[in-house]
Amino acid sequence: MMGRANAFRPVMTSIAAMAAILTAHPAYADEEDAAPDTPRQIVVFGRGETRIGTAAAASEGSIAGADLLVRPLLKVSELLEAIPGMVAAQHSGSGKANQYFLRGFNLDHGSDFTTYIDDVQMNLRSHGHGQGYLDLNGLIPEVIERETFRKGPYRADGGDFALAGAAYMATIKGFDAPWVAAEGGSYGWRRLASGGAVKAGAGRLTLAVQAKAYDGPWEQPERLRHYAGFAKWSAPLGAAELSLSAHAYRATWRPTEQIPERIIGSRVCPDVFCSPDPTARGETTRFVVNAALAAPGWRVNAFGQFYDWSMLSNPTYADATGTSAQIWQFDRRSVFGFKGERDWTLSHALEVSLGTENRYDAVSNVGVGQANRGRFVRSLGFYRLSEASASLWSSATLRPLPGLRLTGGLRGDWYYASVHARDAEATALGQGDVSQTLASPKLSAAWSPAPWAEFYANWGEGFHSNDARGAVNSAARVPLLVRGRGHELGLRFQHGTASLTATRWALNVASELRFVGDSNAVEPSGASRRHGIEVVGFWRPAPWLALDASFTASHSRYDNGDRIPNAFENAASAGVSFIRGPWEAALRMRHLGPSPLVEDNSVRDKGSTVFNLRAARKLGRIEFYADLLNVADSRDKDIAYYYESYIPAFDAAAVEGRLSRVIEPRTLRLGARISM
Repeated sequence: MMGRANAFRPVMTSIAAMAAILTAHPAYADEEDAAPDTPRQIVVFGRGETRIGTAAAASEGSIAGADLLVRPLLKVSELLEAIPGMVAAQHSGSGKANQYFLRGFNLDHGSDFTTYIDDVQMNLRSHGHGQGYLDLNGLIPEVIERETFRKGPYRADGGDFALAGAAYMATIKGFDAPWVAAEGGSYGWRRLASGGAVKAGAGRLTLAVQAKAYDGPWEQPERLRHYAGFAKWSAPLGAAELSLSAHAYRATWRPTEQIPERIIGSRVCPDVFCSPDPTARGETTRFVVNAALAAPGWRVNAFGQFYDWSMLSNPTYADATGTSAQIWQFDRRSVFGFKGERDWTLSHALEVSLGTENRYDAVSNVGVGQANRGRFVRSLGFYRLSEASASLWSSATLRPLPGLRLTGGLRGDWYYASVHARDAEATALGQGDVSQTLASPKLSAAWSPAPWAEFYANWGEGFHSNDARGAVNSAARVPLLVRGRGHELGLRFQHGTASLTATRWALNVASELRFVGDSNAVEPSGASRRHGIEVVGFWRPAPWLALDASFTASHSRYDNGDRIPNAFENAASAGVSFIRGPWEAALRMRHLGPSPLVEDNSVRDKGSTVFNLRAARKLGRIEFYADLLNVADSRDKDIAYYYESYIPAFDAAAVEGRLSRVIEPRTLRLGARISM
């Protein structure tokens, strides 16, 4: 199904060549840049930024600077864990999109949480694996400058997949000096990366490349081979700034998925790291280009993507006859989009914004088939489809009294999908065209009785889209767009270098999206109701020290009173970050609370707690660093499910039970970064 990944040698050659070019370039440094032998030290914590008077809700925030620089990461998608209450887990290898949890949602791979990178939405509709598939594995951590987050459907510019929340990542415009980094660590971890910037014409060109390899602790080595590149050219254009950027990503891997817990310790599965189906495979190729133009009061961008993904997985392992139940999922598409926003200040008391968001997905091949040890057996439905959407939104903020802000917004969305069967199996399931429109009103109020305090009230409607194939299914048709409604009350205190936010929220969704083991996909289910609380604190007692902590608790039910599988009941995080002179260090704790695995709550998972540590020391132009991940060597489960599976060498017949994937064991990674 897939070719062998190239060795690191050509990537090492490319990194060395790029570093040499950047180092030798006579026009590398702008006048305001720090000299190469005295690199600028960034000691800015985005969490400490003053947001009173600007934030629309207590649950909004941003992460930047040292918040990101000193964060220990097992996976790059854990950058999202900087969002209070967010947890990123994994159940199928380092190359696959993570499993996300927020506000009592098992978001699977992004069903109700969206992420934009430089205003390009990364979620994929009607994806071959699951609706809203959000794969951030192609990111190079060093190019992320800022991450702004929101929760709930309260902003008019928030559209598809943003019901539970959204993250907006901005990439850098340059590096202070060219750099090269090399890492090695436990379980075959290797990483090479390099970056730099040069003057190019009227602007500045920033480049970064990355290559990674990893086997993991699994019985079947993962053999991750990952290659990523980033380029961005920025230049002034009159009163505006023009930015042209490109991301490229290619990865192959051999995943070990969740395993039936009953077989652990047996002949077929000696320990929690066993791989019952060693023939599972995955691969991703993705290219994204974006052109953005921004000036005070307005911004626009247009983008294009090419995406090619496939995966062989085996969530149930065998069917009733003992034959392999391996499935082959695939997705090949091109995506085009345009986004724009204009702001007007009509008076000191009134501001108005108008925006649009438009997207077209041309999916040339998507579907699922049955396989046996990597060999195709039969189709379960192959499709070609196209999906278009257009939106127009507006919001107005009124300041009738000092300290009081009232904001109203309205968003209108139109979606159209055309689904064409490519074989008889898909024809039997259904094909055709479908369209739907939806209006989503929003209301917010913010009152600041003192410069150090602000209170918020928010209400809004939003939506997520369903897989277009389900919207034309002849047996069980689902709506193309599903409405959700949320509200929250919150407060924010900021005094000196300390801040505290507290939120009481609720969110109702007309149809839930949940993971189904038999198909290894996300399918619609009943309506749901959630409510909860969230408390977030940050304190910088000294310029070189920062402390942060968050706690969230949630109550999740279907409309009929049943529990929602994998809807966690609480989550917490805490961290301490230290940056002083040549030393940097961070210790972080992440806790994902208990959750039901079945609707009647008879089977539960206790959750997980993980500690991660990072330390670094600068010696002139060289920085040495180390990450110790899962410090306590926890054997908690990264993810757990309850469904039917069958291991013929162990079971007499299919058995319903727990399946899980353990958190990766204590891992040490060492690295060095040279600034030139």
